[in-house]
Amino acid sequence: MDPTHWRSAKRMFEAIRRLRPSFGSGIPLWRGAPALNGVGNVRTMGNAAAAAGGAAAAVFASSGISLAESVENIGNDRQTTLCRVMLPDDANPGGNVHGGTILHLIEQAGWIVATRHCNSNKVTSGGWFSSSSPQELSAALVRVEHMDFIQPMYIGEVAQITANVIFTSARSMEVRVEVWAENAAKGQRRLTNQAVLWYVAVPLDKQTSSGHLKSQPVPPLPSSLNLRREVAAAAKERYEAQKAERAQAHELPGPGELMALQPDPSAKPHAPGASQSSLQHVVLPSECFDNKIAQGGVIMKLMDTVAGVTAVRHCQSGSVVTASLDAIDFHAPVLNGNLVTVTGRVTHTSKRSMEIEVVVFTDSAFSGERKATNTAFFTFVNLDKSTGKVKDVPPLDTATEEERRRFDAGQQRYEERKVARKTGKYCY
Repeated sequence: MDPTHWRSAKRMFEAIRRLRPSFGSGIPLWRGAPALNGVGNVRTMGNAAAAAGGAAAAVFASSGISLAESVENIGNDRQTTLCRVMLPDDANPGGNVHGGTILHLIEQAGWIVATRHCNSNKVTSGGWFSSSSPQELSAALVRVEHMDFIQPMYIGEVAQITANVIFTSARSMEVRVEVWAENAAKGQRRLTNQAVLWYVAVPLDKQTSSGHLKSQPVPPLPSSLNLRREVAAAAKERYEAQKAERAQAHELPGPGELMALQPDPSAKPHAPGASQSSLQHVVLPSECFDNKIAQGGVIMKLMDTVAGVTAVRHCQSGSVVTASLDAIDFHAPVLNGNLVTVTGRVTHTSKRSMEIEVVVFTDSAFSGERKATNTAFFTFVNLDKSTGKVKDVPPLDTATEEERRRFDAGQQRYEERKVARKTGKYCY
């Protein structure tokens, strides 16, 4: 890590240590007030800003409305801000904050506001839950929209994650999240990430071993919540668009296709088989919510980790960083005790980026059933260690018909991403 980053981090840590008594862990997360607690924020895997995403979205909506400006008089239970100092154990090999950590923290903030909204119709005017109210509900992540990593976050910076429930349908909620990196010593902030997450409500007291939970009705946003007209209209359009996209999603791999991938020693250096990777992980109670469903952020961090390992192997360099990820659909919940296998393989390369397909499947500890839960495409870039600038990626060596088919499909997605950035589709 750059010594100047360490010195800056040390000064910031000393300042926070002196202020520590004022940051009690009991500070509530209400009215969007930052609270220093165990929920962390992290930095992306490097200087991925320019590389993956050109026209990085510095605005909340294509109309130029920021997240803070998009909602007026928002209720306490529909907005929250989480803050945490980035520590050295949040760093990736390049010294920046790990992209998977940011994904994890984004989802934690989203879950808080979505779960609060699920239960908002059970809170009395005095702030207490009604004893005669319906069953308690928990939010479950079902989709994350395409996300660009706009700027890196550095060790010693304060990560601020603001999440808002911005739209509801009969059984789903759209949560929008902004991630800011604050230099507390200089009083400067930078926008590093914007995200759109979709949640459904599931019973909190139904702890299942099968993973089959029926979604519950979601309370509508109150009429007192004054959404700007253009924001509400755009949210409705996104709701219909994501429904259509989920309906047309490519077919998940069947049980016979789900297997761990290991590098093929006989493959050429930059062939897909040479860099394919797998990670296996048993889900623990500390990684789950109260209903024993694994946090979506935990799964996304595992996915980013495997994609990073695959990128390192392909580039034969430790200076690879997450640039963007395509939309992720959560087709089935991952439960406490499940054995999770995450696989990654390079499917496409351009001059300065590589696409990595990540597949997640689980083996149930109770039934032994194996099923796919997630698939996604991550885009990584390769950085020059001395300058930190993006450098060329070794071209993918495709030899089989299946590898060429995957490459051609990846080329189409690559072109679609370029068009989407130019037209502002990813400007949330």
